[in-house]
Amino acid sequence: GCTIPQNRLYKPRGNVVICVDPLCAGVQSAPPCAVANEQCDYEVHYADDGSSLGVLVRDYIPVKFTNGSLQLPILGFG
Repeated sequence: GCTIPQNRLYKPRGNVVICVDPLCAGVQSAPPCAVANEQCDYEVHYADDGSSLGVLVRDYIPVKFTNGSLQLPILGFG
């Protein structure tokens, strides 16, 4: 029942956010990881009782504007 993606699936390439990164502290509700260079795991609970869990990464996400210009901001997501 899932739709087939138009492009390849996203695969992280060495851009996993580590525990000591301030971005990780912003999404973790648990105490920091035991080892500073561990990956930053997260879990989010939504108001509709849904949830999401995974690993936080940081990468360039291409954004094309209606005037044709292209920006490549670095975004954190999971």
